[in-house]
Amino acid sequence: MAGFRKRTAKDLERIVELLDRVEDRVERLETERNDTADRLAELLERTAAVDARLTSVSRELAAQIDELGRDLNGDTDIDPARINEIIDAALGTIRDGQNRLANEQARYQIEFRKDIAVLIEQLRR
Repeated sequence: MAGFRKRTAKDLERIVELLDRVEDRVERLETERNDTADRLAELLERTAAVDARLTSVSRELAAQIDELGRDLNGDTDIDPARINEIIDAALGTIRDGQNRLANEQARYQIEFRKDIAVLIEQLRR
């Protein structure tokens, strides 16, 4: 009977130790999950901000092109050579804006991919 009690006490100790380790691991995983969720929320917020910025700039460029078209249609006293200069200047502005947008978008995509890679690595652990 004493041997049974001794084995049962050892088994109980092992079970308690195992439960303590499991509890610690669950707490660490919960902390990592919360951190990951916070990081993902931040990424989603940044992505939404980039999308809003791109939409805003696109609308602004469209408005400028529309305004330029109205100016060209309404001003018949402009020398044809001058019209080409105006169009070239407007197209240059548009190209510059597109380049800035493309560069900004590329930077955000690179950062987004880095953040996603970090999140995936955290989830794998």
